[in-house]
Amino acid sequence: MFLATYSPLFRRDLAALKLGTLCFVAVSPSLGTAVAALGRLLLYLMALGCLLLASRSRVSPSPLERSRTVTVGILLACAYMAASITWSSADLDTALLGWARHARLLTIPIVCYLLADKAQAMLVLRAFTLGQVFVVLSSWALVFGVHVPWATGLHATDEYAVFGSYLEQSISQSVLLALLWFQRDTLFGQRGRWIAILLALLTLALTVGVLRGRTGYVVTLAMLALACAHAMPKKWWWVAILVPCFVFALAMAGLSTFRHRMLDVASEVTAYSHNRVGDTSSAERLVYWSTSLQAIAANPLLGHGSGSWNVEYRKLGGDKIAPPTTDNPHQLFLLWAVEGGLLGVLGLVAVLWSLVLYAKKMEALDGLTLKAMVLALVVSGMFNSMIFGIGMGDFFCIGLGIALGLRRDTAAPSLLSKHDQSC
Repeated sequence: MFLATYSPLFRRDLAALKLGTLCFVAVSPSLGTAVAALGRLLLYLMALGCLLLASRSRVSPSPLERSRTVTVGILLACAYMAASITWSSADLDTALLGWARHARLLTIPIVCYLLADKAQAMLVLRAFTLGQVFVVLSSWALVFGVHVPWATGLHATDEYAVFGSYLEQSISQSVLLALLWFQRDTLFGQRGRWIAILLALLTLALTVGVLRGRTGYVVTLAMLALACAHAMPKKWWWVAILVPCFVFALAMAGLSTFRHRMLDVASEVTAYSHNRVGDTSSAERLVYWSTSLQAIAANPLLGHGSGSWNVEYRKLGGDKIAPPTTDNPHQLFLLWAVEGGLLGVLGLVAVLWSLVLYAKKMEALDGLTLKAMVLALVVSGMFNSMIFGIGMGDFFCIGLGIALGLRRDTAAPSLLSKHDQSC
């Protein structure tokens, strides 16, 4: 009864502080890497404080009870990658840094733990969404020649990315598109349905028509396919494939930026086939991927240990063709396979699959929100090492944690649930 002597006012203030922290954490990935790092630090400190208070006051059940399978899967995957430090071919500092990046997955259950009920989860999801809406509207301001002072991206004036790169922003905006669509009746209330739809259209136009992120294009098409699959009867499932193909054809015909960026892929792959890598992203990725496959073949079961990718990359001579300082293959599953072997990548896949299974137990639109985030992570992970990097890694892990929290059984949106009173 550690908190029995504290007044209800104290508990209310503490619960409000927790909720305010969660809202800041939800917004932080949208505002650049420095703010994202600060948000993650505050999140971990808040979780540590709540765990300590809960252990003294002996309240529970824990909000993690419902997501136990997801939580256990993440803990096992992170524990295995931590164990791989013992056989890593990298030095200890690099191995520890590599593990810390993989362990960003822990953010998912931490966010879920701190969300007391579905009402809080929806409030924090709204903050998460509004952070991205702020970025989208700022980008449109840049497009129309209005230089907003907070646009700190290196190429904000010509690539219209506000805080990070056009690659990262196009991916996060693809997720925003799905959130706005699937939660259009709840994010801004029933009367705000058309606001959500309008923002979704603005986000789609910016991602496909203005930004140059090819991964963002692919993720957007995947989000459209998911939305169509939900809207169509089961016997019309094939329309979910045809609609994104139709949108792709329209974009190729009518949007010059989209068309040029997609045609660049062919020329960049041709350059790779003739051993002319240069500084093209597609050709460099092919070097990273082919080198990764060689590294996997050398130690397929256990991998080379956390943080070892660059060591193996240089050992196999990849640095003679593409940049030597790269610490990941720009492909999430290859990274886990090189450093964790078959066991490592199976652990990652198990975590993602457990999220999909969890989504099936949620209310329809909430489950689709979680599925959309998992699908976006998988698709973008085919071309980039999502989770591994700050910014996008925080974006996905925080978003997934919030989506997990949408499954709660509560009668009213109260800040004074039993869990809140414990921390």
